Amino acid sequence: MSKYNISEAEWKVMECLWKNDSLTLKQISEELKDTKWSYTTIRTMVTRLMEKGAIGADKSSTSNFKYYALAPEKECRLEETRSFLKRVFGGSISTMVATMAKQETLSKEEVAELKKIIENMEGDQ
Repeated sequence: MSKYNISEAEWKVMECLWKNDSLTLKQISEELKDTKWSYTTIRTMVTRLMEKGAIGADKSSTSNFKYYALAPEKECRLEETRSFLKRVFGGSISTMVATMAKQETLSKEEVAELKKIIENMEGDQ
């Protein structure tokens, strides 16, 4: 289980805060207007993320708290990737890549990028 256990919906809030230094609840709501979530729903997600330790709040202004990410984006993405890989592919990267490669058409650029990643990994060992 990941340290922060961020839900799919909460990821959208985190992405807003990773892109911006700090935002008020109103600003977060504006950033997420395409989701059509109510202000109350977004406030609930922000509260949950604070309880999980993923975000913090600058409470120096009594009227509009500014929320900011505490959880590092890179760490959260890695945790989520590991969780997905373990849950769906039994932890096997090669099985995941093989599954995706068989189901999707990879561009020449994507194939070259995968080869480069493997070469870099081999060089590091």
